[in-house]
Amino acid sequence: MDNESRTRAWEDVMRQSSVAVFLVIVLAVFGVGCGSSNTGNGDGGGDPDGNNPPDGSNPTDNQGGDPKTDGGGGGDQLICNEVSFEANSVPPNLLLVVDKSGSMRDPVSATDPTTKLSVLKTAVNSLLDFGAGKIRFGWLQYPSDSRCGPGNVSVQVGDNTVQAIRNAVNVLTAGGGTPTGDSLNNANAYQGLHDTTRNNFVMLVTDGMPTCPNGDGQQLNEADNQLALSAVQSLRQAGIGTFVIGLGNDLNASNPDLLNAMADAGGYPRAGAPRYYPANSVQELQAIFETIGGMVMGCNLALSAVPEYPAYLWVYFDGNAVPRNTQNGWEYDSVRNTINFYGTYCDMLRSGQVAKVDIKMGCRPPD
Repeated sequence: MDNESRTRAWEDVMRQSSVAVFLVIVLAVFGVGCGSSNTGNGDGGGDPDGNNPPDGSNPTDNQGGDPKTDGGGGGDQLICNEVSFEANSVPPNLLLVVDKSGSMRDPVSATDPTTKLSVLKTAVNSLLDFGAGKIRFGWLQYPSDSRCGPGNVSVQVGDNTVQAIRNAVNVLTAGGGTPTGDSLNNANAYQGLHDTTRNNFVMLVTDGMPTCPNGDGQQLNEADNQLALSAVQSLRQAGIGTFVIGLGNDLNASNPDLLNAMADAGGYPRAGAPRYYPANSVQELQAIFETIGGMVMGCNLALSAVPEYPAYLWVYFDGNAVPRNTQNGWEYDSVRNTINFYGTYCDMLRSGQVAKVDIKMGCRPPD
């Protein structure tokens, strides 16, 4: 049978049959959470001739096409076989980098006598409650001595670190200088944050400007400022985003240029001024932590197997098609083998509005 006859025969079969040329992949989504990593390729499904793929939001775009056959004798066979994938959310790594210098003993504001350290402890415990099971937390506090010793990771990022971090937080005491730059460089040297299978973040909480190593824990100086900024830039170059939080009205009233620059360099600044996140009360710090926690949880679903034809995937939320784009929709990340969601669709997943996620993969068009 020549190609033209084969095509006509297939079209006759399709007119007489309700068989769809689509492989339905139903994702059993466990603990769906919501990130923003995107290295995916392809721009959507395919048309019959494979030259002008549609936007990927409607699998019927491919129904008129000639399905791929095996090319051998004894009859034509579809290459589409039913396959089920299991998809799971991908919890991000979030290293909490916390300033415990001597000034953390001071009140959080002139009208609130609660110490900044006490505010920090309350808010961190709330964050751990919020992100348990959805964020892989780690812990680094600085200084590591009574003066300028940089902090090191004391609780490694992982799936079951909440209690270990609670233990570290609850016995935390204030004292020493502010070696922010060296501590952030130690965070970058920690290999647990260089996990290519998930998104990696640092959340810095500080109540003042760096004073180490050049300031010997007591003096402000430009060299220590530049060291801190450079450390954030290096983290970003390594693919690790940094959120910068300033704690205490005495710091935030001055809207420090350094923290604004660090927030921009970290890749996750606030939309307005200041660029970093200012907190002058426990309520404000808790709200900031929850906002950042929601941002880092991301909207990534890891597939249990690599789809054969990722350019011909379609995604549905509760039966409704999701467009394929990185502004407000989804895209496939071929490096991590994940489906990443963006915009309102990420928000829907993160808020628990989606009961079922379906992915459909169409047949590859003929060569």
